[in-house]
Amino acid sequence: MKHQPLIIMGLSTILMSSAFANDEMPGKALHDDANCLKCHASKPYNPAKTNTFPKLVKAVSFCNDNLNSGWFEDEIHHVAEYLNATYYHHPK
Repeated sequence: MKHQPLIIMGLSTILMSSAFANDEMPGKALHDDANCLKCHASKPYNPAKTNTFPKLVKAVSFCNDNLNSGWFEDEIHHVAEYLNATYYHHPK
């Protein structure tokens, strides 16, 4: 009976850490769910076209509007962060 709180605390820690691991790049899940590569498959992403991070955010916002993804501003920013970390590597 004395070990029950320790077991519960240990399980809680494991569950919380896996939840936070999924939140490291929340934009990836949004990007994947919106099937962005359906349009961008032949030439995934072009850093020359969106050569700054603010332009990247605007491009993601444009896609959000045209595809009617329904993302909020923070989600647009999360997707831009993911794309920047994965493809663009622009300074912020």
